[in-house]
Amino acid sequence: MKATEIFVPSDFPTTTYVERKDEKLERRVHDAVATPRSPISISGPSKSGKTALVRNIVGAENLIHIFGSQIEAPSDLWDAVLNWMAAPSTVTSGAASTETVTPNAATSGTLGIPGVASATIGGGISTSTAANTNQTSTQQVRGMAAVTREIADSDFIVFLDDFHYVARELQEAVGRQIKSGAEAGIRICVASVPHRSDDVVRSNHELRGRTINIDTSFWLMDDLIKIGEQGFAALNADIDRAVLARFAQESCTSPQIMQALCLQLCFDLRLRVANPELAKIEVSDLEIREALEQASTRADYTSLVKQMHAGPRVRGTERKEFKFVDGTKGDAYRASLLALSQDPPSMEYNYADLLARINEVCVEEKPVGSSITESLKQIAGFAELMHPNQRIVEWDADAASGTFAIIDPYFLFFLRSSDLMKTLGGTPEPVQASLL
Repeated sequence: MKATEIFVPSDFPTTTYVERKDEKLERRVHDAVATPRSPISISGPSKSGKTALVRNIVGAENLIHIFGSQIEAPSDLWDAVLNWMAAPSTVTSGAASTETVTPNAATSGTLGIPGVASATIGGGISTSTAANTNQTSTQQVRGMAAVTREIADSDFIVFLDDFHYVARELQEAVGRQIKSGAEAGIRICVASVPHRSDDVVRSNHELRGRTINIDTSFWLMDDLIKIGEQGFAALNADIDRAVLARFAQESCTSPQIMQALCLQLCFDLRLRVANPELAKIEVSDLEIREALEQASTRADYTSLVKQMHAGPRVRGTERKEFKFVDGTKGDAYRASLLALSQDPPSMEYNYADLLARINEVCVEEKPVGSSITESLKQIAGFAELMHPNQRIVEWDADAASGTFAIIDPYFLFFLRSSDLMKTLGGTPEPVQASLL
């Protein structure tokens, strides 16, 4: 087998599909799909394999994958399904009629009119003329009724991914479409991220008690390591578990990133096809670092991180500068980004956790609380401004102590694994050793 067939960051895994038995997800999805006329709501972290989970149960050939960003009107849901099926948008019907005429004639002879009639006319002989009339009509075939005719009570399932990308003002109407479609026998599964997992329920009170809700969690280290173990075993490559554990940690809970890291390591090791026999392969720290840096280019957040690092433009007074443990200097924005990129990686931080991390990256003086909360607010604002159709990070100032959530694991992976933060920090100053 080829490495590109085994480690598949952008496709459905087969050799490296890992069933997370602790959560019994496969069984729960199987039972939900088997329950008629009940919409399914799957909530899980971004890039955590929700699509792969459902596809593993229903089969790729039965999964009608629709994205929330495709829906700009409630009826777009059904139009997207029909487009996926390549169903005709119109149907043309026709009808034909024949008329028979018998004239009375006493004169014999032959009458021929090309294309219309041919008759022998004579006393006592009946003649006939046939006239054909064709009528056609064209009808639009769209909407839920058309989808119902095609796939109701079948094995097909409409998988509405990223429901949170549906505009808030449309979600209630789309929720009613989902309810009506499910009642008509259309199998529907809606996927969303945890912060918006209740959207499909909130959008329509009539769906409460009707949906089957399945919540998934962040991937655990052991499950991510299994991706590498299964894949490298198929390649007859014995890779130290410590290397896979490092990749699992840097994957920021995402199986997609773990797939990307393992594939990148295969490229770097020239391990493009399976070894004829089992071979032990040593991986150096430098090779791990190179694989991390190269894989980080899969999600290039350079422009966003640069803007976050620079912060908003300030007129007049310059921001206060601080010294950091990496030998660089910067303001509260650099302090916040350095804190987010520290070990161990985490997808969510409360204010106390972030404050502790900022204290760890600073030498001597540290930013005050107000400058930290403002920098976190602005950092989240830049993400929304520069990527309005994505959810990358969120700052919830309404939480008890403030919560900063990283929605897209690729952002944290890029922040930690690319060399951009080092570049933005400039030439580090030598750290002075303390004199005893």
